Parts: sequence; structure tokens; C-alpha cells
Amino acid sequence: MLGKLLKYEIPALSRRLVPLYIGWAATAVLLGLAVGPFSSKSGFMIVLTSLMYSAVAAAVLVMAVIMIIQRYSNSLLGDEAYFNQVLPVTAAEHIASKAVSALVWVLFSMIVMALTGIIIALFSGFLFDVNIPWTEIFHTIARAGFGEWLAFLQFILLSVISITKSVLAIYTAVTVGHQAQNHTTLASIGAYIGVLVFEALAARIFMTPMQNLFTNVDSAAKLNLGLLVLTLLTLALGAVYFFLCKYFMENKLNLD
Repeated sequence: MLGKLLKYEIPALSRRLVPLYIGWAATAVLLGLAVGPFSSKSGFMIVLTSLMYSAVAAAVLVMAVIMIIQRYSNSLLGDEAYFNQVLPVTAAEHIASKAVSALVWVLFSMIVMALTGIIIALFSGFLFDVNIPWTEIFHTIARAGFGEWLAFLQFILLSVISITKSVLAIYTAVTVGHQAQNHTTLASIGAYIGVLVFEALAARIFMTPMQNLFTNVDSAAKLNLGLLVLTLLTLALGAVYFFLCKYFMENKLNLD
């Protein structure tokens, strides 16, 4: 059932987000042309296109976050929740589908950000002017040992888990804030501040006894151990947020 939910959930945001990404890429093309070799190098045009690119980039990223939150709130806590409650789907599956969809779009936003950078470098001619030492880069990658590859894989895993945890933390704040009869937005903001305080306390409590593990180990082992500890902590926090959302949806859901 989770797969069926994702087939509906991911395209639901694409209709709104994809046009924004296209506009973001268009401003990247304009900025690249403004600073490229065939432009007049007009200071006004460079400043204007730079401001346009920065404004669109910020707007797209903010809108992506807002749409992800709205998608969760409207479909599980708002008017659409009446329909979703009669589906043969558990609360855990609903939450998981929203979290996975949000993860997909956050990662896609990061990819688009990198692509716009490449577009700017391509249209400006920067890629053709810079001599990238590909041979040295490949040699460095080839010389990487097991510790370096393990650290790289752990970093990727930690990044994915961290994004998911952050999404679930927002979902938790929205769900708790929805329990208020009035001013649910302010209540959600207050709940999110509480979530941040909880994370800070949890990190302090969890990391303090772990400091002894980092003694008498070399730098590579220390890096891998540190990434492992952070991954476990982030995973634990994500699990707490997931089950909090599940608990409130199953026992405290207020659709009035």
C-alpha cells in the first residue's frame, strides 16, 4: 500500500514544483549569458540577473518547504483528512508516504541547485576556461582506502536520514500544533521551537558519554565513529518524531 500511496503522493507535488524548477533554470541561463564571453558585460545586467537568480532560488526553496508542509497538513490534518481516514491505510503508511515524498523532493531540489550552477558555468564559458585536473581527481579517488569510502557512504546515509528526520520534526510540530483549537500556526511554531530544544538536550545527553569512545583512535577511525554516532542519534530522533505523529493521528486527531 505504501507504494500505491507514493505513486499518488510524489506526482501531487510535481505539478506545482516542476514549473518553479524550470523558472529557476531559466534565470540560471540568463545569469550565465549576462557574464558570458558574448555579453556586453554590463554591470547593470549582471547585478539584475544575479538578483533575479538569487530571488528565484530562495523563493523556490521556500515554496518547496511550504508545499511539503501544506501537503501533510491538508491531507492528514485538514479537510482531505476525512477522505483519507476511510482508506484502508494505516497512519504509519500515511506518514511514511509523506516523509518519503518530501525526501524525494528535497533531494531533487538539491540536484536542481547543482544543475543551475552547472548551467551558469556552461553559458558563461567558465567550464571552458578552467583547466580541471581530472587525472589527479581520478587518481585521488583510486587511492582512497576502505576508511575513506566508508566515511563517504556514511556521510551519504547520514544526509538522507538527517533530511528525513528534519521533515518528521516539522510534521511533529504541525501535528502537535493542530491540537490547539485556535491559532494552530502559532502553536505549530511554538511546538517546533520545543522540538529544537528537545534535539539540543538529546544531543547533549547522548553525546556526552560517547566522548570516551573517541580517545586513543586515529583520525580516520574517529571520523567514521563520529559519523556512526551521529547517524544513530539522528535515526533515533527520527523514530521518536515518527511515532509521535502516529500516536497523535491514531489517538488525538482533531478534525473539527
